[in-house]
Amino acid sequence: MKIDKINDTYYAGFEGEPEIRLIYTNSDESYVLKIWNGYFDTLLDCLIQIEPTQSNILSEYYAHEGWYEESPWEVKNIRETLQLFDSFDIKYLTEEEAKSLTNILPVLPGLKDNIIILLQKAINRNGNVFIEYD
Repeated sequence: MKIDKINDTYYAGFEGEPEIRLIYTNSDESYVLKIWNGYFDTLLDCLIQIEPTQSNILSEYYAHEGWYEESPWEVKNIRETLQLFDSFDIKYLTEEEAKSLTNILPVLPGLKDNIIILLQKAINRNGNVFIEYD
């Protein structure tokens, strides 16, 4: 697979630590969003607080399956995953949760937006999305 663009904004400074790659690809192009695992885990932990874990990506995360066992792992229901990330809002966090995430919290809204853009691109351009864990 030829990679056309890599966004490593959410991994810069964490080189050598666990990395998640969200990969959008179709027959014409591919795009990679590299994320420090700490950011991705925190975002999913926050989503678990407000969404049921039946969502395909949350159930895989909660059970430590999916991309943890098989990489790359294909996101099967891109629309559902888009709705899931779109539902995240910092205001849903308790004051205690927000306090414990002081260093990470400011990054999460931008990360969420970048994930939504990637998922929307896959929907609009009939592409696939994969998660790789490294």
